[in-house]
Amino acid sequence: MAKKANNHIPQPETVAVGDLKPHPKNYRGHPESQVKHLMKSIEEHGLYRNIVVAKDLTILAGHGVATAVTRLGLPEVQVIRLDLDADDPRALKILAGDNEIAHLAHVDDRALTELLKDIGNTGGLLGTGYDSQMLAALVMVTRPASEIKDFDAAAEWLGMPEYEAMASTGMARNAIMVHFRNDEDRMAFGKLLNQDVRPKYCWYPVRTEKDDLVAIKFASRDTGSATSGTYDDS
Repeated sequence: MAKKANNHIPQPETVAVGDLKPHPKNYRGHPESQVKHLMKSIEEHGLYRNIVVAKDLTILAGHGVATAVTRLGLPEVQVIRLDLDADDPRALKILAGDNEIAHLAHVDDRALTELLKDIGNTGGLLGTGYDSQMLAALVMVTRPASEIKDFDAAAEWLGMPEYEAMASTGMARNAIMVHFRNDEDRMAFGKLLNQDVRPKYCWYPVRTEKDDLVAIKFASRDTGSATSGTYDDS
């Protein structure tokens, strides 16, 4: 006997991409580097997550995806339309929760580097949210010095010959470690950079035209409540 449909589960519907409207209270920006990752993911895998919208097609979840499909020139997209006004408190809760609940998850950074290395060995990292520079930095900070001595060793572990060549030339590598007394100071520093400072890394000068300040990482230290970020000129 077939199960009765659950009327509380909204069904996807197809709408014109041009009819989607950004939420006026959306507080997250989507820089070029992120949009490129989203576009690559959609090109390779299609849209496996629906955009969530209010009843007037104001976006509640999926602003970045909407930007990516617009850039790709897709005429239509599937959405989940909720029977809510865009300014309904429940709609605003979705707007915040879709972005912020994920931050509560625990990430095994070491396991993540292994996964990304496997991906990098079989294809490019574009579409994962990481590039080779970010991955090398994450490898360096997730392994003891006995395993990964420095950034060049991390790059070599990833099979990046351009970093090996730099190491062999004996070129000096300068770095600045920025420490913060608390999250408020970190956020204030982010405002100076005109960026929402989240756990990421950046290099200066940038290596390619796609590198930007979205690639900044500030990782919590074991001692105290300070957070730190590394700027590497490599």
